[in-house]
Amino acid sequence: MVVGTLHEASGIRSLSKINRSKMLGIDLLEARLDSLPAKFIDSLPLSSLQPFPMIATARHPAEGGAGDLFPTKRRDLLERSLNWASAIDVELRSARAFAPLIATAHQNGRTVILSHHNFSSTPTLAAMNELARRASDLGADLLKVATFLRGPADLGRLIEFQSAKLQVPVTCMGMGPAGRFSRIVLSGFGAPLCYGWLGKQQVPGQWPALKLAGVLSEVLPV
Repeated sequence: MVVGTLHEASGIRSLSKINRSKMLGIDLLEARLDSLPAKFIDSLPLSSLQPFPMIATARHPAEGGAGDLFPTKRRDLLERSLNWASAIDVELRSARAFAPLIATAHQNGRTVILSHHNFSSTPTLAAMNELARRASDLGADLLKVATFLRGPADLGRLIEFQSAKLQVPVTCMGMGPAGRFSRIVLSGFGAPLCYGWLGKQQVPGQWPALKLAGVLSEVLPV
């Protein structure tokens, strides 16, 4: 499934200008609550975002979050999002501290994505297996792993990790010069979510969401 990520006001405005028929192939939207202007957060979900299911994310500053938000602020944003979000994304490093939020999300029938981002390298396979074990123990319905690819071996490890039978389902993606290629490849190896941007690119290796949806529809079997 293709996830269109909304990082800033331009992404939300772009949706209102796109003919609904051209949004075919985008399955979910991700609202980055750490970077969206408050006036948009307070009015979510906007009518222009319907009928897309939404993932609410308030990213940790150490993993690419904007605004250096304190944990209490990020937790508050995510708690408020339970009124409209189908899923929340919490960094694995914050999962223990956010355990009550994760429990409440599950009680309300929401999916919990626990995530790990490494902007400098790709961990060893053993380290990623440990991430999966921790994510399972901490209540993840899905583990998202995004790493920087420094060479073919890094992509090979992500493919092996994505293909493995683990305690929790995972979705992997690469960042950096080979990031765009890796996202198509990993989707072919079973990554259930593939993220692209709406508005402006934020991380090297991302696709525009609409182009990503078109490419995946061409290269992956129906």
